[in-house]
Amino acid sequence: MDERILLDQEHKAAGSKFFLASMPDNHVKHLIKLAQDESLIDLLGWNTFFQPNETEEFIEAISSYAFPYSRQSQPIPFGIYLGVESFPIGYVVLKGLNRDLLTAEIGIAILDKKYTNKGYGSLALKRLIIYAFEELYIQRIGAVALLSNNRSINVFKNLGFLVREVMYKSWPMPNGELADMVLMELINDSINNR
Repeated sequence: MDERILLDQEHKAAGSKFFLASMPDNHVKHLIKLAQDESLIDLLGWNTFFQPNETEEFIEAISSYAFPYSRQSQPIPFGIYLGVESFPIGYVVLKGLNRDLLTAEIGIAILDKKYTNKGYGSLALKRLIIYAFEELYIQRIGAVALLSNNRSINVFKNLGFLVREVMYKSWPMPNGELADMVLMELINDSINNR
């Protein structure tokens, strides 16, 4: 990204703000370090082990998409920051943007275990959804999760995503097994009501 995008979001339970921002390479390297965790493979469905200099490969991995309406496009990844000068605790990404159909997919991971289950993921998704709907004029956002990842599925459902389809044995895991996936969607009703 040429220009640093900074989106702020209040976290009332924590009594503070946090930020979504585009990331320089050294911040992506920090996420790569946090992702060196075997348990993440079973949650995310892809091999999270990258070398520190494989920043482009890491961004490509978090930007893979599954919906048929998705297009090969430049992803829009954001680090999730507790402070403007800190390192990110995770990421959210808009990917597979289709400017013709005004659709995109969204992905997320809180990689710093100290901050999981504290609401940062839900709030980061909510903020990125608002950005996609209000500033990029996206009409439909898709999300994909492994059927076994109940936490992610519930986060998306709590944000208003509806299950569109369960795709059995459709996602190739790094170990070669095929996993079940849930496809969910959120429609921007405000676009249709303008």
